[in-house]
Amino acid sequence: MAVIVLSLFFCTSFSASAQVGTINYKGNVLEVKNMADTTEVLDPITMETLWEIRNPNPIPLKLNNMNIYADNEVEQRPSATGEVVRKYLIQQISGQVKADGEYRLMLDNIIISDKGKIVYHNFNGLEKKTTITTNHSAPGDTPARVSQTNRWKETDKKLSASLANQIEKAIDKAPTYKPAMVYNQPVPCQLDTKELQRPFTIKGGMVQY
Repeated sequence: MAVIVLSLFFCTSFSASAQVGTINYKGNVLEVKNMADTTEVLDPITMETLWEIRNPNPIPLKLNNMNIYADNEVEQRPSATGEVVRKYLIQQISGQVKADGEYRLMLDNIIISDKGKIVYHNFNGLEKKTTITTNHSAPGDTPARVSQTNRWKETDKKLSASLANQIEKAIDKAPTYKPAMVYNQPVPCQLDTKELQRPFTIKGGMVQY
């Protein structure tokens, strides 16, 4: 039986009862909620039982005692949307991704502060879409009964670790954006995870967004 484990590499403390804690990260204090739960799943291809940790990263609730808003809750979105940050980070790491294919950066919990800086993020690796062919034929079947299934799978843990370092450096040097606004006041904002994780393609060394 395999176990899927993802880790958070920050100084984190949690209340055992409330599952709410704090993260001290690069001069900022974030209040976060632990939403992780473990689910037993059956891999339809290998028929192997897996223990999958869902929502492995704590969800940021407050930044320096200010409420963090989702980008669809604010009156004015920050100029750094999930799509803007996604393209910026792909440009920074694309030189390390050589093989043709369809990929996605497993980014989430990107927080834009009330001052317009990216102050927090989680990166859970680079995934590539793979096609798995399964033969359902019985002996003597003509033609063979074959099905194909597309799956997302982490490309390489060493590559993901290298990209994690590069992404952190890219975020540290990212420009200052216009922050989100609520009641004409700047507020911290969490970017849209679906935008951040939208796939991109490498073909012949060129990036297709």
